Amino acid sequence: MANVHFIGGEKGGVGKSVVARVLAQYFIDNNLPFLGFDTDRSHGSLLRFYTDYASPVVVDSYESLDAIIEAAIEQPEKRILVDLAAQTHEPLVKWMDESGVLDMAGEAGVALNYWHVMDSGKDSVDLLKKLFDRFDSR
Repeated sequence: MANVHFIGGEKGGVGKSVVARVLAQYFIDNNLPFLGFDTDRSHGSLLRFYTDYASPVVVDSYESLDAIIEAAIEQPEKRILVDLAAQTHEPLVKWMDESGVLDMAGEAGVALNYWHVMDSGKDSVDLLKKLFDRFDSR
């Protein structure tokens, strides 16, 4: 089964890119094949530190986001790691809803994992609650 790991959380500066880099390094250190995608247009951490593994993704382009799922389907032996920049949640969710990504991923045997990176602030907790409310058990 293919696994896509979205490393996100709407707030900036909470450590999303650090988590993505730690996970990328874990994959490398344990000889686990992976592909990285970076949505940060100005400070792409995966693109900077893992150039051999990462590609840019434009989060407000469905065609660009489709490449993530296509890679997971075409190369199920590779883990897919997506470093989401701050403020990318809404375009990502819109793509998922309008493109039927959750249903398609389920049919194709692709597991979607969303790592919500946050700090201890109330706004981070509120964003996590919104995430649960929107996706429930999906």
